[in-house]
Amino acid sequence: MESKVNEGASSSGKKTLKRKHITLTLNQKLEIIKMLERGINRNVIMSKFNVGSSTIYDIKKQKKKQNRAFVAESEAPTKRTELRQTLKMPKMAQLDVALFKWFSAKRSEGKPITGPVLIEKAKQFHSQMNISESCVFSEGWLRNFKDRHGIRKLDISGEQKSANHVAAEEYSAIFEQLVEEHRLSPCQMYNADETGLLWRCLPNSTLVGGGEKAAHGFKMNKDRITILVCANASGTHKLKLVIGKYKKPRAFKTLTSLPVIYEAQGNAWMTSEIFKDWFFNHFVLAVQENFRKEGLPEDSKAVLLLDNCRAHPPASELVSGNIFATYLPPNVTSLIQPMDQGVIQNF
Repeated sequence: MESKVNEGASSSGKKTLKRKHITLTLNQKLEIIKMLERGINRNVIMSKFNVGSSTIYDIKKQKKKQNRAFVAESEAPTKRTELRQTLKMPKMAQLDVALFKWFSAKRSEGKPITGPVLIEKAKQFHSQMNISESCVFSEGWLRNFKDRHGIRKLDISGEQKSANHVAAEEYSAIFEQLVEEHRLSPCQMYNADETGLLWRCLPNSTLVGGGEKAAHGFKMNKDRITILVCANASGTHKLKLVIGKYKKPRAFKTLTSLPVIYEAQGNAWMTSEIFKDWFFNHFVLAVQENFRKEGLPEDSKAVLLLDNCRAHPPASELVSGNIFATYLPPNVTSLIQPMDQGVIQNF
C-alpha cells in the first residue's frame, strides 16, 4: 500500500506533515503481528506501513482478543487474505480452526473434499468437542466457512455433452401431440434412464485452499453397478432396477428381500435382454397395478419415454397391450429428458 501524507499548518505557522488514514489489509495486519513476535522495533513497523502507534496497539490487542482464529489465518494466509481488510469471527472459533486444519491436511494428501464432507466433519467435531452452543451446519454456514478461508471448488475431470436445442423444441411439440392423442394423464407418462454408480470411486471435484492452482488426479476405482431409475410424471409411481456383477453377492447372504429389482451381468451393464425382461416382467405389471390404485381401467394406456441407449431395444419390441415405449431424438436428453433434470444427480 502506497503511503501518502497531507500538508497542514501548526499554530506557529510552520508547515507540518499530517498522516493520511491508512486502511491495512488483513494480510498486512498478519505481517505486523509476526514482526511484533520477532521483536522488531515498533518505530520500524510504523515507518514501513505508515501507521501510528495506536494502530499497532489495536492490531496487537485484536490478536489477543481473537487469538485462535487470527493465529490460524497467520499460519496459512491465502490470496483472499491479501485483499481482505477485516476478519469476521466465526461463532465457534475452536471448531473453525480444527476444521480448516483437517481440510488443509487432507488436501495436502491429495484427498478430494466436497461441501457435504466438510459439513459432516464439522458436525463430528462439534460432537467430539462437546460444544454446548447449537449450530445448524447449513449451506449458508458452509459458504461463510469457505469465504473465510479462501476455499473454492475445482473440477478434477469432467466433460460437457453437446445438446441439440432445435431438436429438443421440435420433439417437445411432438410429445405434446402424442399425449393429447392418447389422452394421457401425468400418472400415465413414464421416463426411465440408466446411470452408473462407481460405488468405490472418489468424487471428481474437490474444494481447495486459496493457494492451490490445480487438483491432482488419482487412479480411479471402477467397481460399479448400474441403476435404472423410472417414475411417472406425477411422481406417484417409482421403479428401481439395479444391475451388479454377481448373481448372489456376499452382501445379500442374509437378506430375504430387496427394495429394488436386482439383475446380474458380467460387467454390471444394461443389456437388451435385461431391459426387455424388466419391461415385460416388471414394468408392465407394476404399471397395471398402479392403474388399479389410481382407479383407472386395466386397459388404460401408458407411455415409457426412453433415450437412445444401445441397450434399449427398438420401440416396436417394447409394446404390451396399451403400454408402449417411445424414443427421444439424439442429443436432447440433457435438455428435456426428465431424469436428466436433477433426478439422477440427486438420486
